[in-house]
Amino acid sequence: MQLDLTSKRARKLMHEHGLTIEEIQQIVASARINLATFDPEYRTNVTQIAEELAKSRPTIYGWADRALAATVYSLRNIRTGRPPQRA
Repeated sequence: MQLDLTSKRARKLMHEHGLTIEEIQQIVASARINLATFDPEYRTNVTQIAEELAKSRPTIYGWADRALAATVYSLRNIRTGRPPQRA
């Protein structure tokens, strides 16, 4: 799996979260699987991703499922707008 870690945002996130290459690969694999699940114009090959990362297909799907669950939880708990003012 080829990664481009040179963008300013990539470097910032890697630094802020202390991400390893393996963690970045997990993030990318999870995003690809979840994008392919919901976007009919996006295609990905789970077997190919699993082979590139030397992991099993169930492992890749597990990463994707956990990433999606964390994303849904996060989105449902975002506070929007100003916080309530105290009287």
